[in-house]
Amino acid sequence: MLNILCVCHNGMGTSMLLKINVSNICQENGISATVEACAHGEALGFLMNTDIVLTSPEILDFLPPTDAKIVATTNMLNKAEVSELLVKCVKENFPDEIA
Repeated sequence: MLNILCVCHNGMGTSMLLKINVSNICQENGISATVEACAHGEALGFLMNTDIVLTSPEILDFLPPTDAKIVATTNMLNKAEVSELLVKCVKENFPDEIA
């Protein structure tokens, strides 16, 4: 099971909506995952157990170093874009996690 982290500036609005979309995307594509959301300032507490981080390009510089795969999307609320990027990342890096 993958651990996916959705990160935005404040951790309340955009990342929560992204979390809902990512959960639905995982279910629709047979990806076994737990999904969390947080602000970039809270990310350090999650990254030790995170496989994939979903965020926007402007937040990348705020994230602490991590071994997690980083997926940056220009529109975190565009489900089609997020789905394409996330599924590609999972297929390339975690192929056993797709049913």
